[in-house]
Amino acid sequence: MLQTHIDRRYFLLDSDNVGSVYANDTVQENEAFATVPFRIAITEPVARKAFPMLEGFSCRTVLSLFLVQQKLLGNQSFYAPYLDILPDHIMTPFFYNDEDLHYLTNTNIANTVKERKQAIYQDYERALQVLADTVNKQEYTWERFLWAYSVLSSRAFPYSLVDPQHTEGSEVLFPLLDALNHKPNTKITWVRSGDEETGTLTFVSGQQVAAGEQMYNNYGPKSNEECK
Repeated sequence: MLQTHIDRRYFLLDSDNVGSVYANDTVQENEAFATVPFRIAITEPVARKAFPMLEGFSCRTVLSLFLVQQKLLGNQSFYAPYLDILPDHIMTPFFYNDEDLHYLTNTNIANTVKERKQAIYQDYERALQVLADTVNKQEYTWERFLWAYSVLSSRAFPYSLVDPQHTEGSEVLFPLLDALNHKPNTKITWVRSGDEETGTLTFVSGQQVAAGEQMYNNYGPKSNEECK
């Protein structure tokens, strides 16, 4: 069972299970409303232990394969309670059909999506070649990999929150904290404490949120063309 410190007065997932979070009671300015321990986070070191043969591959590729692996494990996975609440469909441009993509014709986004999706697929194919004797390609499908990749692109935090001394690009998933939707100019502070083994990440609201209102996170400014 995942152990977190989520004040249920303030943290209520929507009934439609689409990932939005609402205040169940008024959240005051400078009030901490959620804390997650590092030990339940999904990190690059954890993923690389599961796939040590993928040493030459990017953090995102290895983490994506780890998410697929854990999703396939079902209730046997330590992360099952978290994975079960993730949306089945993530509407990034990677999942647009031909009709949707038509509306992006002659834009920077269209070219970015095409190039990035092709590069991601090449990494996926190369990784499965390395793992040919370890995993079943019929289970580790491109669709599942792309879903996992999109989970990371839309929800991941920088690993420096766990280890401030870590200088290379790396990512981490913090269960439940990543359920807050992004909204520009939202006043919120991410507070880390402790070390990699015993530390935590806490969300502190920088503004009052009334009961019943949606609670937001702020990942910083993002351009329309940004597509990780």
